[in-house]
Amino acid sequence: MNRREAIKRASYMMGGALSAPAILGVMKGCTPKKELNWQPGFLSEDQATVVSEVAERIIPATNTPGAKDVGVPEFIDLMMKDIYSEEEQQQFVAGITELEEMSQSEYSDGFADLEPEQMDALLTKLEAAAQEPQEDGTKPFFRTMKELTLLGFCTSEVGATEVLQHVPVPGRYEGCISVEEAGGRAWAV
Repeated sequence: MNRREAIKRASYMMGGALSAPAILGVMKGCTPKKELNWQPGFLSEDQATVVSEVAERIIPATNTPGAKDVGVPEFIDLMMKDIYSEEEQQQFVAGITELEEMSQSEYSDGFADLEPEQMDALLTKLEAAAQEPQEDGTKPFFRTMKELTLLGFCTSEVGATEVLQHVPVPGRYEGCISVEEAGGRAWAV
């Protein structure tokens, strides 16, 4: 059933009078929920979906694969589960919760269901807040998220071979060459 048909049938059931919230409810019901293609070990499925969307906004798919394509969300989940302390894990989850609350407050929708421009607006606010020093000395959620996204992407096979240049056995040392002479991309060694 398409949207037009759903609205038509709903209006017949309601006697022809549809309110704006009813139309929005019908339209919202037609939007497919974003699903994970992996099973999180630390995060809940909803949290993992938010992490996936944030990582993809940080490194989107362009002429190279994006963060989701190379498994960055799975990497972040594994790092949180196996490497980070319990306190850091709690801070990270609290950051996800704060992002969801901001999303609900400003757009009346979960972060993963927002339009890309709305996601970017929220992440810009988080990034600005992450620049300010924390009173309790903790690292802001968005800074941790960015660090893990970049680490996961640059250490993936695709990141190291298609985005960064990689030479398994480097040649001679050349200390003063421009990036253009070196091929135009940063080196992963």
